[in-house]
Amino acid sequence: MRDAESGRGSAGRRQGGRAYGQGDRRRPIGWDAAWAARFRRWGDTLGKLAIRCLSRWVNATRLAYLPGHQRNVRQSRRVLRTVRAFEEPGAGGRTLAYLRAVDPLVFEEVVMSALEDAGLLVLRGTRYSGDGGIDGAVWLLGRGWHAVQAKRYLHHVCLAHVCAFGDVIARGNYDGGLFVHTGRSGAALYPQMAAARIGLWSGDRLLRLIRERHLDGRSGRAMR
Repeated sequence: MRDAESGRGSAGRRQGGRAYGQGDRRRPIGWDAAWAARFRRWGDTLGKLAIRCLSRWVNATRLAYLPGHQRNVRQSRRVLRTVRAFEEPGAGGRTLAYLRAVDPLVFEEVVMSALEDAGLLVLRGTRYSGDGGIDGAVWLLGRGWHAVQAKRYLHHVCLAHVCAFGDVIARGNYDGGLFVHTGRSGAALYPQMAAARIGLWSGDRLLRLIRERHLDGRSGRAMR
C-alpha cells in the first residue's frame, strides 16, 4: 500500500514538475502579436528611411547644377527644424505665422522636404518660373504620381490657381495632385478639386505634415 501511495505521489510530482516546466516555457498571451507589431513598426521606419535617402540622392543629382535651388532646399530644412521646435500651447498658430513669412520659393521646398521626411519619394521642380504651377511631384503608394503645388497664402485660396493646377494635372497625365497652402479654403474650391483629382492639405493636416512628419491616411481622391 505504501509502495502504491509512494508511486502515486511520485507520479504526481513528476506530472506537477512537467506542468510547471511547461508553464515556465509558455509565452504570455499576446506575446507573438506584440512582437509582430514591433517588427511592423521597425519595418515601416526602415522603409521610410530608405525612401527618404533615395529621394535625397535623386534630388541632389537633379539639382546638382542649380545652386539657387540647393540653397532654398537647405533653408527649407532650417525652417522645418525651427517650427518643429515650437512648443505648446500655440505651436500650431506660431507655425502657420512663421510659414506665411518665409520666402515663397523656400515655402515650396519646405513642403517637398516635409513630404520627403514623411517617407515619400519626391521629385523637386527644377524651375521656379514658367513651369505651369508644378513645384514637384510625389509618388503615393498604390495611387501613382501626384503633382504638387505649394502656395504661401495670407488669406483665401485663389480659385484661378486651383483651376490652372487642374489643367496642368490633365496635360501632364498625372494620377492626381496635392494642393498645399497656408491660407483659408472656400466652399467653391471643392467641386473643382473633385473634378481635377486634387487633394487639399492645409490647416491641421498641413501642421501634422510639417511638425510631426505625419501623413494623413487618406490620399488621392479620398484626401479631400
